[in-house]
Amino acid sequence: MGHVNYFAYTPKAENFRSIWLQLRLDAAAILDLVEQSQDIALAGGAGTGVPRIDEDAIVFNGLMAAGEDYETFAIELDPEFEDERGFTYSFCKTGFARPKPYDMAVTAVMLRAHTLAPDCFAIDSDGDWDEEWVHARAIHRTLFGTDPGMESPFTSPLHQIGPVAARY
Repeated sequence: MGHVNYFAYTPKAENFRSIWLQLRLDAAAILDLVEQSQDIALAGGAGTGVPRIDEDAIVFNGLMAAGEDYETFAIELDPEFEDERGFTYSFCKTGFARPKPYDMAVTAVMLRAHTLAPDCFAIDSDGDWDEEWVHARAIHRTLFGTDPGMESPFTSPLHQIGPVAARY
């Protein structure tokens, strides 16, 4: 059990590769906003140090010293595993009964990836689109000036053909 956010993507797809630099820049802006305006401490993957955003990956967690860490969130440009169709499937559990505060950054980065590359980055969650994803949508509007819409993206075509389909 726990609060889990799921994603599937095709890291070698031209569309995904073409948005990688923008996604990294946007992820950095998201993390800055979450830390500064929400006073949420973010850290590196192990819950210590600083978040990692570089040419290879976006990796962060909540701050262990504050008791706000759980599982590491990571999107890798060249992940270790891809299925025979080129899909990578991953998830980030951000809490047990309730999500830890860094869930706000996780969902905002996932939503940005999906918005930039909807044809190759699918998202899903145990959280409700109209409740747990409200902050991610507000961050998206604040930073990028667009509204990702009121319709849940948890019905992406990748759900039928990609690894996210295994969840259904």
